[in-house]
Amino acid sequence: MAYDYEMAQRLRRLGRYQPPPAWYEAVCAAVSPPTFSVMEGNALFTAENGLTMTATAAAREWHSGDKAAAVLSGGSLLVIDKI
Repeated sequence: MAYDYEMAQRLRRLGRYQPPPAWYEAVCAAVSPPTFSVMEGNALFTAENGLTMTATAAAREWHSGDKAAAVLSGGSLLVIDKI
């Protein structure tokens, strides 16, 4: 293949990149200690390993299976509120 054809193909593939979602649907996996899972259970977060909750979310009563809107940033999860 010609160099210019290869370069054009690579540039076309670059436009297909899908950025990761801005927020996730987190599921309350355990109530005590508060544990939330994201990405279909592939990542679990507790207060000891990066879970942070807004004041609104912390004031709510959580049960296993409850869903919440959350932002995943680096190695931590910020739970915004119950969905």
